[in-house]
Amino acid sequence: MSSARLRSARLASALQKGFGVQYWGATYSAETLSQQPHGLLILEVTKIGATYSETGREVFFSPEEIAKINRDGTRPTLGYLNVSEIETYRDYWIDLVTEPDTASPDDLPEWYGPTSSSGEHLAAYWTKAWQGIVLARVDRLMQTGIDGLFLDDVLHYYTQALDGTLRWPTGNRPESPEDAPEFALEMMRLVELIAARAREWKCDAYIVVNNGVFIGRDAAGAEPGPEGKAGFSSYLNAIEAIMLENFSAATTNAGTIEALQQDFRDQGVAVLSLDVLTQFPDQDPEKLRQTIAKKAAQSGFYPYIAADEAFNQVAPPIQLPSGRPAVTE
Repeated sequence: MSSARLRSARLASALQKGFGVQYWGATYSAETLSQQPHGLLILEVTKIGATYSETGREVFFSPEEIAKINRDGTRPTLGYLNVSEIETYRDYWIDLVTEPDTASPDDLPEWYGPTSSSGEHLAAYWTKAWQGIVLARVDRLMQTGIDGLFLDDVLHYYTQALDGTLRWPTGNRPESPEDAPEFALEMMRLVELIAARAREWKCDAYIVVNNGVFIGRDAAGAEPGPEGKAGFSSYLNAIEAIMLENFSAATTNAGTIEALQQDFRDQGVAVLSLDVLTQFPDQDPEKLRQTIAKKAAQSGFYPYIAADEAFNQVAPPIQLPSGRPAVTE
């Protein structure tokens, strides 16, 4: 078995006790998090964002605090990292010489990408400049002693490729991929770069990506044939798991579930599913948890149900009703 699949097997073992997600909140402390029963935690590694800090800089958990949370490395704890969206409460944003909202487009950094119709500031994630920002952040996160990374907004490759409403700063658009396959390929390359950097700090660091279910199929158009398959295989070897948000939503079709099973689960990559209780306001929470847990187990996924979309508290772990999901080694 390859080293990648060995890491996947270890992660699957941890997932038997369920996983939890928390980003800040009233109970956000090393002591409280250390007492959570989950087998895997996905956390925001900063205790305070730069916007709200007295110093104007992010405040990170210390290595001693992370050691308490991950129980000296016996309970995998992953740090949140957004790979394609600019977050204004991060140090790299605070470090900008110019104020983006008032600066001339020519004064903005190369990695300052388009803005979506909903106000999301997207990064030009394929540029060396943005990759430098991200890799420096990998270094900062891994120095705290976390066991790996949770990579959010992988799916923005699709947003950048096909959302015709994106607004680029005039005069600030770098050379970009030409079509959806190229955008997907560049995102896979970025994930592989991040994984390699994290494993320079910890050789068995775990990498979990959020969404991007069809990224391998989308990228295949850029490198058809054996080359395309090899590219996706390299991507799979860089990650241990993928998360699907809104697993039980009516908008999640059977094709998405099938793609997750064929392209990831059957290749030894664990699949995590995430649902939010507030999306089902008319259903009994406990019955809903049981229903989703059963559906996830039947699909071969590991489920989690958050209380709401703020993720500022950890919901109880879900124990699978029929043991470990079937995963082809």
